[in-house]
Amino acid sequence: MILRIVRGRLPAGTDADALGTLRERLAAAARDVSGLDSLIVGTRGGAQADGPVEAVLLTIWRDVDSMARATAVGEQDRLLGLRLHLPLEMEQVVYYELAGRMFAALPSDLPVYLRILTVRSRQHEEARLIETLRAQQRTLVRMGLIASHLARRVVGSECEAVSVGVWPDPGTLAATGSRLDAPLFEEDLADWHGRIRLETYDGIEIAPRLPEVSGPPIFVIDGDLRIVDVTGHAAATLGWPAEDLVGRRVPEISADDADARARRLETFLSQGTLEGESAWHVSPLGEVMIRFAARRDSPVPGRHTILVRRWNEPAPTIDDLDAAVRSAFGDPGAQRRP
Repeated sequence: MILRIVRGRLPAGTDADALGTLRERLAAAARDVSGLDSLIVGTRGGAQADGPVEAVLLTIWRDVDSMARATAVGEQDRLLGLRLHLPLEMEQVVYYELAGRMFAALPSDLPVYLRILTVRSRQHEEARLIETLRAQQRTLVRMGLIASHLARRVVGSECEAVSVGVWPDPGTLAATGSRLDAPLFEEDLADWHGRIRLETYDGIEIAPRLPEVSGPPIFVIDGDLRIVDVTGHAAATLGWPAEDLVGRRVPEISADDADARARRLETFLSQGTLEGESAWHVSPLGEVMIRFAARRDSPVPGRHTILVRRWNEPAPTIDDLDAAVRSAFGDPGAQRRP
């Protein structure tokens, strides 16, 4: 997968609120761009600027060929102008190979706070730098992060890593005691002091490949842990098309430790319900952090229903699950009562 960062200018007065009015149009247009997995647009200083404002467009592509077809010829007019209707005047384009993604909430309908951290490593330091940044991702999730994208590119004999963090707002980050003008966990990056750049923007995030959110976020598995039914909402939460989830076994796409998963399954089968947290692989690259509630033999014996929410949503309870099952299937106990 490819992370493509375009820096440029948007018309005067374009701020996050102005971008918000374009969300539906951008989302609809992005769905028609083959290979485009996600799109983030950010601006800064838009409310105060007299002229064009600084802007950034981050796109994630599933493969190089799709990206090339969409951007190789006349991008300013064809992709941005005619297809996305985004009046971005391009100034710089940089390409990175995606090295990892982490998701903890569905894309927000509200403006988001975007942080782009760029770190240049010296020769032979690439692996350590990437692992340092990757190790931070789950901690960032617990701090309120919506999404994180980690990528890299070769620059001469060196490696440049970029970590893109999408946050609900600056206040979420400030509430953790972190500085807004400095990298998070700056001490971890001490070996690269002087080779770090941090940019912040207000923006919007669009994920055109996510399924439409419909129904309660539940899916049903059989005794072999095979997914036999899934709502659009659950598929979006897990980051997969619904048709790609049905028929897969949970161990195929769970990112959890196998031993921990086995212990959790034993507890679930013995007590009949379970609440907890988990990580799932996102196709084709990345992880999504979720919380779940599960009930055995629901809605019918031999089938087990799981209610899922992304990490930074309220943790689901068994009561929430039972209400979701009633909403989706009716009252499963009604047929058993005299």
